[in-house]
Amino acid sequence: MNNFEIKKCILILISLIFLTDLAIFLNIPFLRQVLGFLFLAILPGVLIIQLLKLDKIEPLEKFVLSVGLSISFLIFFGLLLNNSSLALGYETPLATIPLLISFNVALVVLTIVGYKVKKEPHFSLPNLNLNVSEKAFLIVPILFPALSIFGMYFMNATNNNIILMFLLFLIPIYVVFVCFFNDKFPKRLYPIVIFLISISLVLMFALRSNHIIGMDRHEEYYYFLTTLGNLHWNVFGHSTLDACLCISLLPTIYQSILNVNQEYLYKLLISSIFSISPLIIYIISKKYVRETYAFLTSFFFISQHTFVSFPGGRTKMAIFFFALAMMTLFSDKIDLLKKRILFIVFMASCMVSHYSTTYIFFFIMVGTFIGIEMLSKKYTFKKVISLTNTILFFSMIFFWYSQVTEVAFNAGVGYIEETLKNLHSFFIFESRGTGGALLGKDIMEKGIPHKIEFVFTWLIFAFIGIGIITLIRRYKEMSFPELNFKNPEFLKDKFEVGYFVIALICVGLLVVTIAVPYIGEHYNIKRAYTVTITILSVFFVIGGITLSKNLSFKKKTLLKKQKEGKKASQQTLGKFDQTASEVRAYLIILLVLIPYFFCSTGVMYNIFCVPRAITLNSEGENYDSMYVHDQDSYGAKWLKSNTDERAKIYADFYSDRRLVSQGKITPSLINYYWLRNPVSVDGYIYLRYHNIVNGKLVNPYTSAYNMTDYQSIFLEKNEIYDSGCTKILR
Repeated sequence: MNNFEIKKCILILISLIFLTDLAIFLNIPFLRQVLGFLFLAILPGVLIIQLLKLDKIEPLEKFVLSVGLSISFLIFFGLLLNNSSLALGYETPLATIPLLISFNVALVVLTIVGYKVKKEPHFSLPNLNLNVSEKAFLIVPILFPALSIFGMYFMNATNNNIILMFLLFLIPIYVVFVCFFNDKFPKRLYPIVIFLISISLVLMFALRSNHIIGMDRHEEYYYFLTTLGNLHWNVFGHSTLDACLCISLLPTIYQSILNVNQEYLYKLLISSIFSISPLIIYIISKKYVRETYAFLTSFFFISQHTFVSFPGGRTKMAIFFFALAMMTLFSDKIDLLKKRILFIVFMASCMVSHYSTTYIFFFIMVGTFIGIEMLSKKYTFKKVISLTNTILFFSMIFFWYSQVTEVAFNAGVGYIEETLKNLHSFFIFESRGTGGALLGKDIMEKGIPHKIEFVFTWLIFAFIGIGIITLIRRYKEMSFPELNFKNPEFLKDKFEVGYFVIALICVGLLVVTIAVPYIGEHYNIKRAYTVTITILSVFFVIGGITLSKNLSFKKKTLLKKQKEGKKASQQTLGKFDQTASEVRAYLIILLVLIPYFFCSTGVMYNIFCVPRAITLNSEGENYDSMYVHDQDSYGAKWLKSNTDERAKIYADFYSDRRLVSQGKITPSLINYYWLRNPVSVDGYIYLRYHNIVNGKLVNPYTSAYNMTDYQSIFLEKNEIYDSGCTKILR
């Protein structure tokens, strides 16, 4: 490239930044949102990749790294800007103008430094031209997001889930089509299909209701609103959530730049980022197994209940960064120094996203370091986790959780202390909490779809277990590349010793979470499972392949041909055997994976008329507890605006979430234990849609009470607000 062309590229880049600034300053609808989103979500990462000269990695890997590095840049640069501005006495560093000026300067500096380092243009787009057959293959999946958006709009407006059910049947049908026509299906379309499936399922949950859905998500949203209202981040609540910048600082930056509906921004932002995670799983698994198997690995990750309907924003962001850290760690196309830099960046990003996921990450690192050191006594190989990395990670955790935000470190230490104290309860079944449900606790008392999900959940575990056992039994062939054993035919490349050890640590972590008292009772195993499945997903597919190879099938067609005197060549026999083996593997994997997908998405429950999934039903326990009606929101906001801000507010268990997110009411003022001692009620009583329409009050960890049981309390109070579906008493 000559000097003129390079300067021209830099000029174009700076012009795009200027155009974005203009759209933001003039508040041009749509243009501000589109350019602003690209400005924040892609551009910083692209410039950092150019600065690091990561030329060898594939376009798909560049894309996910661009998004990951952009989010990391926004968090840490935003934190630096926030704290330095507050130290200088400037109270609103997260307002639009200071943010825009600061980001402009940072991006221009990255552009100039990148030019000095690389002396090449900063943008090189991959070949995006599709031929006729490729376009034909994309006709169906391109409809997935549209069906999701329109189907959820139709569901919200009419309570009719027919379009969503059609989508949830169409997705696995297309996955089956891809698998059995993989010889004709273009391999470069796999990432596109994976992303279209992923974003469709993510949008389904995010677009349900006009308001926040979930449990902890309401309090997360409260921290975002508090940060946005102050236009700076600080340790506001002295809570573990203070340590999670992805739920406060990050969405505040986006809102200041984009200026959109706050609730939709918050619901869609983190979910959209997390929808890229299956692509990371594809990149990781594609290194070890063929593309079609990697495609199934990604679909397996998408099929998890925690992916489809797990609302926790901070957990999703932490898992996203954990997956990026693993992808970086095992990439062959990134130099060692740059790999360490990226690993530390994503490690730190995980740390400021979610505390418990970070602790799991740390324990995986510690276990991996110990395992690698033990194996290094016998074998010679490259060590992916060093003592320096482990100590650095602990130092970062201690500094951020103990010295800056304070509460999260004490919570972690207290959790470990209580776990050790409760080891004497090892043989008490009830001490395992959510782990007890996995072991079949109360399963016989539940309906048919619950039993089906229980069976297929354990089939999933069995497949992963078979994959791990296969890895252990054939470790010289499947791992330890330095030993120079021949790879099994289903592996493209061997697993590094580091991956081998991390996989074993992840399995051990899941066993401990289920088996050890107090852990499963006070920490949701689904979170640990969602972290570890990042590594273990590929072993589900390997387990299916291994199982298919141990099943005997008669090749009737070949035998018939041989009897007729039609001798097949050795090459034809080998090709037929390989094709038959692949078909068996796909069939066995899909026979377990598709019913599991139906269970996770709620389709299986709807088939048996059990209203479980909130995305498909406007009734049922999940709907009554998590769905926020407009009337609930109006009542909470009225309560905040028209009452004494220091007065106690009494509500049932799930109402407190609505008061926090919709009314922006301080959590410490809300009492949801009053049902146990109703005599002491002295303040405002907030009654939500479920209380009024269904006549039920929900107490934490117990069954619902009838409103009529507390009628004497309500009669003593005056109604000061009544929307027909929401009431406030004084």
